Amino acid sequence: MALLYDGEKPFFLGAVTGAVLFAWLGFSAFGWKTDGKSEMLGKQQAERAVVTAYAQICSAQFNAAKDFPDRLATLQKSERWSRGDVVAKGGWATMYGTKEPMQGVSQACADLLIPEKI
Repeated sequence: MALLYDGEKPFFLGAVTGAVLFAWLGFSAFGWKTDGKSEMLGKQQAERAVVTAYAQICSAQFNAAKDFPDRLATLQKSERWSRGDVVAKGGWATMYGTKEPMQGVSQACADLLIPEKI
């Protein structure tokens, strides 16, 4: 006895093809995410928010410290890619209770202090 009769084959092939197409469109075009991908994106978004908040604090610390114009001139003289290192070495990106700055904070702080010209 055959599993499918000749009249049922097109229906089942169409249903399977439609289900595969629907799933493919859902994940690629409609923005569906798996649990793991959603969790990873949430962690990345949270880390960016923390870096942004710490960069604001760093910028305020840099602006409030003594001899601000001299330090800003030194920062402006350095290459754009190394400004984060200058800020980190100055200690402004290191938050209270930590030994070193969180990754990305010093560069984000330098970008706030000297915005890139567009």
